[in-house]
Amino acid sequence: MSNSAYTRSEHLRALWPWLPLWSVMALLAIFSHGPMPMFSTRTLAVAWDMWAHHQWLVPHINGEAYSEKVPLLFWMIHAGWAVFGVSDVWPRILEVIFGGAQLVLASVLASRLFPARPWVAKATPWLLMAFAYAFLFGLQIMYEVLLCAWVLGALLCLTPTATRASPRWWLFGLLVGAGLLTKGPVMVLHVLFPFLLGPLWNDWARQNKARWYGMGVAGLLIGFALLLAWAIPAGEAGGEAYRQRLFFTQTAGRVVDTHAQDLQNHARPAWYYLLFLPVIVFPLSGWLRGIVALPTALFRKPMRAGTPALLWCAGAALVLLLVSMLAHFPPLLDKALMVLLVAPLFVALLRQPLEPGLRFLVCWLLPTFLVFSLITGKQLYYVLPELGGVTMLVAACVADLRERHPTLANHWALGTWPLSIGAFLLAIVLFAMPAVVPTRFPDNIWLTGMAPYARFFGVVFIVLGALLLLRGRGEMRRLAFAGLIGTVALNALFTLGLWYRYDLTPASLYLAQADAAGRPIGNLGVSYNGQYHFAGRLMHPIAKIKLQPGMAAPADDDDDDVVHDGDSLDDFAQHHANGLIISYAKHPPAEAYRYARLVQPSRTGWLMIWDAPTLAALQKGRVPAEPGVPTQLYPLDYWRTRAAVR
Repeated sequence: MSNSAYTRSEHLRALWPWLPLWSVMALLAIFSHGPMPMFSTRTLAVAWDMWAHHQWLVPHINGEAYSEKVPLLFWMIHAGWAVFGVSDVWPRILEVIFGGAQLVLASVLASRLFPARPWVAKATPWLLMAFAYAFLFGLQIMYEVLLCAWVLGALLCLTPTATRASPRWWLFGLLVGAGLLTKGPVMVLHVLFPFLLGPLWNDWARQNKARWYGMGVAGLLIGFALLLAWAIPAGEAGGEAYRQRLFFTQTAGRVVDTHAQDLQNHARPAWYYLLFLPVIVFPLSGWLRGIVALPTALFRKPMRAGTPALLWCAGAALVLLLVSMLAHFPPLLDKALMVLLVAPLFVALLRQPLEPGLRFLVCWLLPTFLVFSLITGKQLYYVLPELGGVTMLVAACVADLRERHPTLANHWALGTWPLSIGAFLLAIVLFAMPAVVPTRFPDNIWLTGMAPYARFFGVVFIVLGALLLLRGRGEMRRLAFAGLIGTVALNALFTLGLWYRYDLTPASLYLAQADAAGRPIGNLGVSYNGQYHFAGRLMHPIAKIKLQPGMAAPADDDDDDVVHDGDSLDDFAQHHANGLIISYAKHPPAEAYRYARLVQPSRTGWLMIWDAPTLAALQKGRVPAEPGVPTQLYPLDYWRTRAAVR
């Protein structure tokens, strides 16, 4: 066998068995139910609107230019539709491909950063696929999983290999550009600090600072050039309002403006990510060996003078941030405390004699975590690209613990027993649900939905708990396997017991018939996020009707038969006697089962589809005409619907 063939064989063997295992579990989970409102349905709605109306340059949703996202993911979806036809199968397969690529890239990056510790590269994909939150969010047809692949690929370009020390700047620029076309300027934040702090971890950067920064800036410019090659013509095609939002208010609203109108700015306090960090990194947050390994590997005695003071400063800031989570300090004070937590910790770590791989991870994770904490707009999935670095950090620290403290590293008390106890407790709850829920929580829609299936999954978690109690070699793989299977099991329980509350297929198909017949459709009282457009293959926009049930109708200035966003219910009904209105309520009114066209659960509430004149009459206290057909009720076997019918 030639050397190249042997190398390829070794690389393929390195993917076994974690990549097939993860791929099978991801495919089972992502196809266990339909696209999730609002994450997946909104992405599909944009892709469908672009496809149906041949708007290839400017993303559109509900007939309007959509400035919230850039188009690369939509183009990838379109490419598959051009070959396989329009369906939600290809977009979901794409997400699995992106997730698999992320695991492979993380493993390769770990092997580059820790060439003397091959176990780190082997452990990284196992630990990465164990993250419960990342796996569940990866089931959504969204942008973050693809962004993770671009981030890891770009960082890989900065790291040296055994045969080449200099970075691959042109490829770095192309991958940055791909990330910019996937999620916008936030891509740069994910790769900026390993580049800016290159001399702190990369020997070539330290010896060739001018070339490092000069070529690195050139690479970033290549990336922005790719973004502008789309953004400039898109801004011209989308109009002034779209151009303003695309180039200015969209990003700025997330960064500093907590009250931006019509922007998905997701304002959160500075400590938001810190609070949910144990959730984001679960189950690693319950692995005692990994928790102990982190400070043991990163802070070695004797410490340099001044390091204890830095750690005391960071500790004091952490305590005050925990107090702020309860007392709610002013936002500016929270941000100052985050700086006082991360900055001293960062300086203290750089003062330690860490190997280059660990210094890279410190330069990547801590500054990025701080910047995302200081940005006003926050969602947990914004930091998903950093989870690959978290797994490498934990794996490297555990490897160091095994080398320098073998007795501590193999101590039984540092095993996965806390996670095992958690699995057993969850199993007890699941076994008790069928007996307890009907009598104690009969009105809890979540528990009532899951109770009939709970005991089977209780058996699953007993098996996983027993697996986590085992000692000896293979602890990391048992942890990863249990984390993955446990997450897939919870997703299956959700599918069996609760998916009917998220399945908008009945409403979408009903609206599809109306849309094909040319009947105008209005969405009453709440914002519309495209959740019916793809499933119903709707070709016309759904109007946003401002009036909520029980409110007086505002005066209308228009006197035409055109559907306007902001029309009152009365105006819509007067000009569109054949129109439909979608309304929402915590509990459907009694008349809905008599006069509505369709009634179905929608998450924690209900949605109803009405003939517009019928709902307008009911809002005024008048008795509408009797409908010609009975109300469609979904799902037919739902207990609350049966009770209402009786």
